Amino acid sequence: MNIFKKAGLLVAMTTAITTMSFAVLANNQGAIDAFEAKTKPIAQDAKVLSDKLLVLMQEFNQLMASGGAATIFTSGKVQELQTLGEQTLVQAKLFVKEYEQFLAQLPETSTCYTPENVTEYNRLINEVATKNQSLSELNNTVAPGDEMAATMAVLNLQMHAGQVSSLVQMFQLVKMCYLTDAMGYTKDDVERMQAEQ
Repeated sequence: MNIFKKAGLLVAMTTAITTMSFAVLANNQGAIDAFEAKTKPIAQDAKVLSDKLLVLMQEFNQLMASGGAATIFTSGKVQELQTLGEQTLVQAKLFVKEYEQFLAQLPETSTCYTPENVTEYNRLINEVATKNQSLSELNNTVAPGDEMAATMAVLNLQMHAGQVSSLVQMFQLVKMCYLTDAMGYTKDDVERMQAEQ
């Protein structure tokens, strides 16, 4: 973006801020503050689970290095992953429920009003839930001594762990709109600026 476009964007932002309805902004800020308060404990619990998941993935790597991929399937670590997945899914569902209530309080012009995210988050939750349930069957697909099959199965476990982590990341992605909303931008303003870049 050249200097003139940046300057034009700054002028547009300043104009939007000075001409916006402060009552609407205050109302949106109230909804944002309430949403933050309700989701803070959910996000904290999810962060704890995410940290445990990271430690578990390190343990997977240590087991693979010391005894091969097949050892993971006799270690009980797959069950730990499944449990962490289930606990994370609970937090994700709680978050989406609060998110839906948050969206219901916003005008459709708000940059935070993105009901399409609910659909996407629910799709992701369902996908992770299905894969998480199938982890218990994964042990049966790895024959004793078949290191290649075990390695491929571990790759699937690691991809699943990444998807579980992405559920926690969605909590932060929701908040990306706070700044543009605070600046008084509407969805149309943001779409127009993105089209100009």
